[in-house]
Amino acid sequence: MTVYCDPDGGHDRPAVPTRLSAHCAPRWWLARSGAKVAKPSLLEPSSTTLPFVPGQTWSPDPETPVIEHRPGRWAFIGGLAMVVVFGLIAVFPDVGQPSASSRAKNISPAAASFLFGALALSGLLVMIGSVPRTHRFVVDQRGLWWRAGRKSDLIAWEELRAVRAREPRPPVKGDPTSKPVRSALVFTPADGRFATRHSALVKPLPDANPDVELRVPNIATVRQLAQEIAKVRPDLLH
Repeated sequence: MTVYCDPDGGHDRPAVPTRLSAHCAPRWWLARSGAKVAKPSLLEPSSTTLPFVPGQTWSPDPETPVIEHRPGRWAFIGGLAMVVVFGLIAVFPDVGQPSASSRAKNISPAAASFLFGALALSGLLVMIGSVPRTHRFVVDQRGLWWRAGRKSDLIAWEELRAVRAREPRPPVKGDPTSKPVRSALVFTPADGRFATRHSALVKPLPDANPDVELRVPNIATVRQLAQEIAKVRPDLLH
């Protein structure tokens, strides 16, 4: 009578003769001796750190805290104001007192409706282009996860050499060429194709700088992300 190794239960049963593998042999001997063989649990983690899976852009641990923010809110409000104000003027061009300007008097109601209708349409396009989508960030042992609507991305720690949080700064007084600095997370990539792989999330810095930036208008969100990165990869944070 030959023995078949059942990896699920470790029980003996008649089967077609086969060679016992190194994995099955210990279970077979435990079964013959009467010892109970525990079934492997699917919920038991195989390692303390989760592996990085190439091509996987959103599957962090559900228990990991999620950092959220909504950019583009003020642009959306401005576009909405343009639609309301210019839309009302386009619909009711004769409402209000006539202007003292001779040019304004010469503009027909139809031309005024067309002009302000075009401005209202521009405001609608601004609204559509700046819909305040919620951006979600998760920091864990594998990297920095990001999702906004249907787009998602994962920056693995193996792709980076350093990370730093950039504080916002106003332009330098007296310098006409100075520009304001926006808050962002600045990454030093480990290779030159980093910005291409994560083009939906980061933008290269000017002046041929190898660093790239993740713009986050909310400085509180930048600081919170830096704190979470410091918990898992303090060696990268500078």
